[in-house]
Amino acid sequence: MKKYEYTITTHTADEILAKIQSRPAEGELPVLYCDAQGTCFFDNAPNPYLESIIEILNTQGEQGWILVQTVLREQDMICFWRREQEGAA
Repeated sequence: MKKYEYTITTHTADEILAKIQSRPAEGELPVLYCDAQGTCFFDNAPNPYLESIIEILNTQGEQGWILVQTVLREQDMICFWRREQEGAA
């Protein structure tokens, strides 16, 4: 039976923005838009934002973590990860 270990990472909007070389033009949507009900969107996000998020996800993936779920909040992204425990049968 496989055994897994789990971890949770959080990534703030500022962290995502810091990975972007150039700032978006004025008037473009932010990487995350969350309405008053807590529903978040990536609609029309510029490519640099998506590339920044992909970089964050790939960093964990390179360590063997598998993304289980992502929760988007107004100012951050929470990622739930799992990976098989080494030596577990």
